[in-house]
Amino acid sequence: MDDPKPLRGKYCSDITPDDFGTKATVAGWLQDVRNLGGIAFLQLRDRTGVIQVTAIKKELGADTFRELVDLPRESVLSVTGPVQQNDQARAGFEVLPESWEVLSRAEVPLPLGVVDKVGADLDTRLDNRFMDLRKPEISAIFQLRAILTEGLRKSLIDQGFVEVSTPKIVSAGAEGGATLFKLEYFGKPAYLAQSPQLYKQHLMATGLDRVFEVAPAFRAEPSDTIRHLAE
Repeated sequence: MDDPKPLRGKYCSDITPDDFGTKATVAGWLQDVRNLGGIAFLQLRDRTGVIQVTAIKKELGADTFRELVDLPRESVLSVTGPVQQNDQARAGFEVLPESWEVLSRAEVPLPLGVVDKVGADLDTRLDNRFMDLRKPEISAIFQLRAILTEGLRKSLIDQGFVEVSTPKIVSAGAEGGATLFKLEYFGKPAYLAQSPQLYKQHLMATGLDRVFEVAPAFRAEPSDTIRHLAE
């Protein structure tokens, strides 16, 4: 039995000039299609970036060409073909599709666009959060946060700090000034931790005088502003 064809050989950002003239398999979401009649430019997006897939009608045939360019935006597909240099493409190269597989066909109409200039109201974005999170500017928030957290961790560890993980379900509060979120824990009252203070003091008493934690804290404090976070 033949080995199954991989759905992805490389991420978009992994393709370099060294790949020019070779075949590559890329996979992702169909971000946009620009059909000029005899040629179409498809933008395929994965978590690392966007790559241009250039479909040429006379090479694919009319029916196959139409089948590809008529796919709804945000459909998921895997494309295999030679990589060639194209200075006009966003990344400086393109993939010429020889074969592809539709992994998931998007339902139309989409509840909101990913790269459309027309925005959506907050309720629509929250009701379709899985789509909203695909927006480059929203995805960038998570990527930037990961970079900052990694830098913070490295800096503290380089200074001799030890990273710890303290309980988030506790039997009592560590601070008297904050209101606690109460919950039931196997029939007994419990609370969401509003501070790791008590546990850090315990650790300091053992000789671990340099500890840190990157974790949520919970405070049941209502507010009239949208910038006051309970978590």
